[in-house]
Amino acid sequence: MTQQPYRFRDRRRLSPIVSVMSHDDMAGDEPLADGMHIAVRVRRDFTVTDAGRLLAAARAAYVQASPGATAREAEALVTSAADAIFKILESSGLLGPAADRALALHAIHGLEPGGSRAQVTFNEPRCLPVGPRCFEDGDVFALPADT
Repeated sequence: MTQQPYRFRDRRRLSPIVSVMSHDDMAGDEPLADGMHIAVRVRRDFTVTDAGRLLAAARAAYVQASPGATAREAEALVTSAADAIFKILESSGLLGPAADRALALHAIHGLEPGGSRAQVTFNEPRCLPVGPRCFEDGDVFALPADT
């Protein structure tokens, strides 16, 4: 199936990050209902342009987020690509406690957050291009065979 950007019935673009599986099968077009379970899959691709600076920034984020932590502890604990990207995403508020707190504010609006899970993969065979062209590449959530 080919993914296409979701569009309102009046054809205004909803979001460049929302997609559907085909023109006939609009995902997300279901009416809201009490008790409905919604799972959101988000993929965000990155290219490392300076591994040393990224690791240093991730270690600094660890120290900033961990009261009493030292640079030496950060150096011992933040050692891999996954460690670095998770620390950067957490410090940016995209994952972890800050994201959980922000989403919890919507409980009064009828949206109760559930669990979350994030996975880092490396050297994907198809990198997502920036912009709406990312919808033209089949199932962007399919994992590589070796994961």
